[in-house]
Amino acid sequence: MKGDLTYCLERLSSLRFNKIKDDLYRLRILNRTHRLLPAHTYCLSNGLGVILHPIPIADSATVDVWVRTGGHNEPPEWLGISHFLEHMVFKGSERLAPGELDRAIEGRGGIANAATGQDYTHYYMTVAAADLPETLPYLAEAVLRAGIPDQEFEQEQQVILEEIRRAADNLGYTAYQLLMETAFGVEHPYGRPVLGTPASLMGLTPELLRAYHRGWYRPEFMTVVVTGGIDPERALALVEKEFGGSAGGPGWIAPPISPQPRPQGVLRRESAHARAEEARLKLAWPTVSLDAWEQVCGLELLAVVLGEGRSSRLVHLLREQRGWVRAIGCSSLVLKEGGLFCISAQLEVEDLAQVESTILHEIEKLQQDGIGQAELDRARRMLTHELLFSAESPSQLASLYGYYETLVGVQRLQEYLELLQAFTPAQIRELAQQYLSPQAYVVALLKPAASDAAAASELQLACR
Repeated sequence: MKGDLTYCLERLSSLRFNKIKDDLYRLRILNRTHRLLPAHTYCLSNGLGVILHPIPIADSATVDVWVRTGGHNEPPEWLGISHFLEHMVFKGSERLAPGELDRAIEGRGGIANAATGQDYTHYYMTVAAADLPETLPYLAEAVLRAGIPDQEFEQEQQVILEEIRRAADNLGYTAYQLLMETAFGVEHPYGRPVLGTPASLMGLTPELLRAYHRGWYRPEFMTVVVTGGIDPERALALVEKEFGGSAGGPGWIAPPISPQPRPQGVLRRESAHARAEEARLKLAWPTVSLDAWEQVCGLELLAVVLGEGRSSRLVHLLREQRGWVRAIGCSSLVLKEGGLFCISAQLEVEDLAQVESTILHEIEKLQQDGIGQAELDRARRMLTHELLFSAESPSQLASLYGYYETLVGVQRLQEYLELLQAFTPAQIRELAQQYLSPQAYVVALLKPAASDAAAASELQLACR
């Protein structure tokens, strides 16, 4: 009896210690979150959003200009226009010769680049903090007043056609595009490639790009982020000087987008690729858009529990224990107008059936039995540290602020970490039950082209 009492007291003490430790960890994380939030946010009189965050110990400064347009704003006949325009911005303006932007920044030891997604386009540069007053005017001139010269248009068209050809040789890109096309359909913008197609690209003209630029590259659709070794007052004055003007004419309105399709059963699509040496399997379930922020955060936790890290369920079972896959992982893809919960694996063709069956079995097991507190704590730590580690340099922080502000609002950064700490195992189980139906999901499979030929050869031999 005395021994039982001693054990109970020790156990109670241990539980209290663990709770105190968890509470202190959450408090430390939430305190760090406040340092993650931008120091200064403004909205200029022309509608431009400005985010400034000084990092006193930094010798560099990053400027990231985000525009609220991308593939989802393109009609089918203009497919690829956002990405094409991104290229043409670097070709100068009436006052800026082609290549002059790059020379102005790279000549001072800086870098400049850009990227286009479904929901955004952004242009960024990193320079020595002392060079910011001399370099920002070049970036502003190129972005706001892109000339899109006719003589550069055809040359850049060929560059992008080559980029499309290279992308078609990339197995990861091809498998991803196959999944998006299968899950959303080609009638939905998210089911179409941001790069466009050779046919759509050849249908674009300099006049169309100029019109698209006038309609979307306007202060009310843009956010300028400046981070690093800056003085906030001087940086704001510099941004106001270069980006504070008004745009002429009316802005464009995003075209209506049809709701994300949801499969009634198992929607399966396969393709073969000559460069593939093994199969790439992708399973996906429709989820939510960025508007459902609480569920977005919960689905990220669920993805980590199922398939991120060696101790996650699917990685441990299918790769570490059984060796059926070379790689496997889970992710929650969330966009402005929809989302997908994805499970991706690389494996031999002969293991496809048993791997898909096992994935579904593990999902059903999680739906029935739930997850443990230790699994949830691990997922919290991974996502929390992933976010914190992604904000260590001026360029990373600028990208993080711009992305959040453009898609959901930068204040969601704080909510994200708070929600990660608030979820319970029961809530994660409910999300799995709500969204991961074993009877209705999408399968995109990229197989080696040789496997199709081998199967046909075996069939011919069997028929003799």
